[in-house]
Amino acid sequence: MSGVLAEGTDVGYYVQGKVSPSQFEGHAGRAARRKPYHNIYISNGVSLHELSVSLSKGRKPSEKQNDDLCSICSDGGELLLCDSCPRAFHRECVGLSCVPKGAWCCRYCENRQQRESYLAYNNNAIAAGRVDGVDSIGQIFTRSIRIATAPQGAFGGCALCKQHDFGKKKFSERTVLLCDQCGREYHVGCLKEHNMADLTALPEGAWFCSTVCVEICEALKDLVSRGAEPVPAVDVDLIKKKRAEKGLDDDGDLDVRWRVLRDKSSEDSKVVLSKAVGIFHESFDPIIQAGTGRDLIPAMVYGRSVRDQDYTGMYCAVLTVGKTVVSAGLFRVMGNVAAELPLVATSRDNQGLGYFQALFACIERLLSSLKVKHFVLPAAEEAVSIWTQRFGFGTITQDKLLEHLKGGRPTVFHGTSTLHKPVPVA
Repeated sequence: MSGVLAEGTDVGYYVQGKVSPSQFEGHAGRAARRKPYHNIYISNGVSLHELSVSLSKGRKPSEKQNDDLCSICSDGGELLLCDSCPRAFHRECVGLSCVPKGAWCCRYCENRQQRESYLAYNNNAIAAGRVDGVDSIGQIFTRSIRIATAPQGAFGGCALCKQHDFGKKKFSERTVLLCDQCGREYHVGCLKEHNMADLTALPEGAWFCSTVCVEICEALKDLVSRGAEPVPAVDVDLIKKKRAEKGLDDDGDLDVRWRVLRDKSSEDSKVVLSKAVGIFHESFDPIIQAGTGRDLIPAMVYGRSVRDQDYTGMYCAVLTVGKTVVSAGLFRVMGNVAAELPLVATSRDNQGLGYFQALFACIERLLSSLKVKHFVLPAAEEAVSIWTQRFGFGTITQDKLLEHLKGGRPTVFHGTSTLHKPVPVA
């Protein structure tokens, strides 16, 4: 028939050479689903989600690759290793009285496997070409798979000369120092040339590039020491309104507080941070470190360095209702130039009640009080509209981002784009 493609014709879909799963789903008229990986299938009926899960299962960690700290409390000791992912746990933290016999999977992997059993042979998979009794995943693994990596080196380098070189051995003008607040890099020689510091040896203890960074560090320490503080009435009123719309009855005043934490310096903060880890794990698949397969979420929450990933400057902000942690966000202040918000989540049972809006407002007021100029975050494509329409963020070119960060290194996740907004002036 004229104008009709012949049976078996391969059809390509291109937007400037590539199309994301979210764009593909939107083009098919199903953008509202927001689960593109679950609903896009390759020719033999395997969903993109199932394929990605199978690839991750093929990278079973060795003992050297497993986490050396508990994924719940982030302490060391005698740990139980998951046989399907790099996570490690204390028996007590996962409610086990003894070490299980044989293979053991953590609850995150168990949940994943339950989702797989449904996805493998649903009607959509069969319609896309899935055949019962055929190892569709095995068919794929016989093919050659190539992995492309993003170019490196756009961010970082000396904040003054912009060069990425550094002295590797003895102390010299090319020795690089990192500010303990903003995280920017400085050559010792460049500091002297710009009359910022005249150093003859590595400084002992913390080092800051400016009095501004010292003041910001002290202000954040003070905020952490104050513990939980009441959320302003304007934000609580919004929460009450949303709760009323959902038919939730509040007896008396709603005790809504927010708190900023950094590391687990006390038993109290340790408990709160472990709850934040749980919320992030509930909302996100593991954020995997390339090369090791290690889940980076605990490292980010507890402000640790993991190989080439440095999260020591991260702070964790939480919103509580009564004694329950309902929302959490991780932020880092890179001097008064910029701050970033790489990870946010609200517990599943408390979504849609205005909790994160209140937490975001508290974080934004904090940045305003610190006179921070720019606010940036990495956003998955399906979340861009939420950030732009509800929170006032916008897209930004890499050149403009580099200009705003002035040598700072933002947190970047594969498949995300960076959004930006100016911080309101206090």
